[in-house]
Amino acid sequence: MPAMASDDLLKRLAEILDGDGGEPLLGATRFLPLLTLDSGARCGLDREAGWVLVPDDGREPVRYAAGHAYLFHEALEWKRARFDDTVEAAARAQGLPAEAVLFSFPAVEVIRAVLAKGAPYLTRLALQWIAPTELRELRRDIKVVSVHPDMPVPTKELAERLIVPE
Repeated sequence: MPAMASDDLLKRLAEILDGDGGEPLLGATRFLPLLTLDSGARCGLDREAGWVLVPDDGREPVRYAAGHAYLFHEALEWKRARFDDTVEAAARAQGLPAEAVLFSFPAVEVIRAVLAKGAPYLTRLALQWIAPTELRELRRDIKVVSVHPDMPVPTKELAERLIVPE
């Protein structure tokens, strides 16, 4: 689970959203979009610094929760550096602590949820998205991919290369 949001981040989000910054979400609730994915879906933060995904096709917005991690899979279609750089730049532009915003994204949880689904294309994207600092935490999940009987050989080989010692 992502770390708790810092007081500075929460205070600045409240200032922005109370000042009618961001966009309406549901009713009187607002969120601060930080990036737009290729589908047009917007990702950003709500008042509690929780990540929100707002699809561009009329579906209901989704606030990140463990059971909804897979719904954030579209982020993995971007290269990790592009995603991180975009989030940090958007955070800075809003006067938010960029590192706190970046680390608040539930990357490990989204990767883990995608790996658990076993879809070959998305599994490969998820493996390529893992940051070196996340390898140990995802070791068990990566190991499962490396021996999955329905996974393409190149994806299994990629997983094998990512397994770090215990």
